[in-house]
Amino acid sequence: MGLLRTNEHLTQWSPVFYMVILEVTGLGTLVVSRLFLLQRQKRKPLKLYEYALWVVVEIVAFTLLLSTVAFYINANKELSFLSILWRALLDIITVLLIPYIISILVFLLREKQQEIAALNAMVLEQKVEVSTPDEMMNFYDKGGRLAFATKKKNVLYVEASDNYTNIHYVNEGKEDCFILHSSMKQVEQNYAKQGMLRCHRGYLVNIENVKLLRKEKDGLAIELAQSEKIIPVSKTYVEKVAHCFASAAPATKSA
Repeated sequence: MGLLRTNEHLTQWSPVFYMVILEVTGLGTLVVSRLFLLQRQKRKPLKLYEYALWVVVEIVAFTLLLSTVAFYINANKELSFLSILWRALLDIITVLLIPYIISILVFLLREKQQEIAALNAMVLEQKVEVSTPDEMMNFYDKGGRLAFATKKKNVLYVEASDNYTNIHYVNEGKEDCFILHSSMKQVEQNYAKQGMLRCHRGYLVNIENVKLLRKEKDGLAIELAQSEKIIPVSKTYVEKVAHCFASAAPATKSA
């Protein structure tokens, strides 16, 4: 650092030991500051201007602490505190300016992504209305972009597949499949009000296309009106599925 390079008489200790003291002091300051920042973010996310102000305060605190340490270990006291303070500030800005700029840009990008996600959620919420027989179901990917759309009555079931979901639907009288880049949990949250019922960790079914709910040796199973696929009902969802078809699906038969 310039503080050491331009003042060889600053300390009687070895330059390496002197640098270790300054680096440990600075690192400790940053660690404590970032821990406080993390706790603050958990309570209420900071705005960009608040984060920028935090960085400024961090630099000021860092400079004051390093200058104080350097002043008190200055053996001959030939340098004034203000002189040490100014050189410490220049050193800190030189070393940390680029990392701080990058962190602010990352913070800004994250803030914009949160705003986009909030807008997408609002759009999806507005699209969820009371179901009608010819209602369209619009499926959106993780980025909030429209990826697939079909009439609700054509949707058979949704199947989980790692980080994707397979939308099984009727296309010109035959069962077809569309691979959607979205999680099962997200699909369930977006389309539960449109009659997509979670019956298994890996399946959602369209209530309108359920032909039969039957009891089997291992539990319940669902038969679909336009598909040969037998959808299992896991123990976790048995009560929910039974209640749904008992109260909300008079046309659905139960064996």
